[in-house]
Amino acid sequence: KSQIHVISNGIDPDFKYRKIPKEPKYADKFLILMIGRMSVEKKQEVFLEGVMKSKYRDNIQVILAGKGPTYKKIRRLGDKMPNPAVIDFYTKNQLIDVISMCDLYVHSAHVEIEAMSCMEAFAGGLVPIIADSKKSATKQFALDDRSLFEDGNTDQLAQKIDYWYEHPEEKQKMEHEYAESAKKYLLDSCVRQC
Repeated sequence: KSQIHVISNGIDPDFKYRKIPKEPKYADKFLILMIGRMSVEKKQEVFLEGVMKSKYRDNIQVILAGKGPTYKKIRRLGDKMPNPAVIDFYTKNQLIDVISMCDLYVHSAHVEIEAMSCMEAFAGGLVPIIADSKKSATKQFALDDRSLFEDGNTDQLAQKIDYWYEHPEEKQKMEHEYAESAKKYLLDSCVRQC
């Protein structure tokens, strides 16, 4: 008979809208980030295959933040890209800087309870493209269909990447909308709901 409310773990307030210049080696690249443990359910290979199907793949630099049991498989796939994927583990402050210089965020996980990494990314001003999986709660954060792709559908993911690549003004507008939407999930806000 208790009233139950789902409350987020809360986004660290250090993740906020901020843009910094890209590192010189990435200055002419469109940077797409994915954060998360390298494991079967996170589906990093879907992300990489979607990028490979993009008509702009030669100008895209993928950054994967994380480590885990599927690292070797993802490393092999990432090395085959026109711009080999950057795969690394970042401290919190390094990750904030990476988010601040990237152009887009992809969340291809098939299974996810609460995607703090995706929330931190859009709080930092990245427009997400999220897998519309029945086993993932992350899709609820998409503000419209331009930020959703059918789970596992790499052709559709490529189309969404291409859309945001081709519409920088719309992407910039949505960066602010996503950052604003993240405010209700900030740690302080969630603590007040307890």
